[in-house]
Amino acid sequence: MPQKDVRQYLGLGQRAGQVVSGDFVVRVKIRKREARLIILAADAAKQTIRDFQRFTRGTGIPVVIYGTKAQLGAALGRPPRAVVAVLDEPLAERIVKFVEGGEAKG
Repeated sequence: MPQKDVRQYLGLGQRAGQVVSGDFVVRVKIRKREARLIILAADAAKQTIRDFQRFTRGTGIPVVIYGTKAQLGAALGRPPRAVVAVLDEPLAERIVKFVEGGEAKG
């Protein structure tokens, strides 16, 4: 099941220091061009989703909508999170493949 795999990748990335969460920290990582992927919770405020889509426009940083705030927070071992940034390129690519197309576990 792809959702379980994405949550596992987020947890691994968190432990490796390659995933950050929270509005302010994610914006800093986008400004510094350190973010490789932005994940927004499907139940995040519509304004938050629009803000991050607008903020990343022209940066080449992909933005995906995935899961709920509770699911993102649980994957990171934290309270609910509306926005997460992945800092590692290979990890970001793997997550995008799962979210967009559902890749077989391997």
